[in-house]
Amino acid sequence: MFVVIEGIDGTGKTTLCRFLAEKLIQEGREVVTTAEPTDGPIGELIRRRGFDPKAEALLFAADRSCHTADIEKWLSQGKVVISDRYYVSSLAYQSASSEDLAEWVAAINEPVIREPDITVVLDIDPAEGLGRISSRGENSRFEAVGYLTRVRENYLRIAREKGYPVMDASRDRKETLAEIMKMIRKED
Repeated sequence: MFVVIEGIDGTGKTTLCRFLAEKLIQEGREVVTTAEPTDGPIGELIRRRGFDPKAEALLFAADRSCHTADIEKWLSQGKVVISDRYYVSSLAYQSASSEDLAEWVAAINEPVIREPDITVVLDIDPAEGLGRISSRGENSRFEAVGYLTRVRENYLRIAREKGYPVMDASRDRKETLAEIMKMIRKED
């Protein structure tokens, strides 16, 4: 089973992925947690930043192609794969930088993705998300509330179009975890 947790910066994706993995391991499942960009060489290059939007989109697609190969391998071994972001992040973030890129970003990702079994979009007010990041002593790559608002709107639009559940990231994480566990059990 392939589960993806999406959402703007500061929604608690990483924490929720960790809690979800712990819960599944307690139930006797073999779990792999992963994230995008990956820790591989292309993911490291992406973290250097400073690329124009098209070059960055191509780098994300290349990183995702390698990531998808790993995901397929883990799934073939019977493992549950939980990813902190996947291709929907590219659709949401990169089209927030330039609406002209939206269709192109979707097209370059289509050949390199595997549709997840479950995709959940965590939603939070962008100012609250930035506040969470700041309280951790971290900086967001996308510090402007206006930009994150556009990204959030993209996530919500994509979720509507694809039928992905949207969960309020400001509520108790245990409630969100319980809902996702229900989805996993239903999918099994």
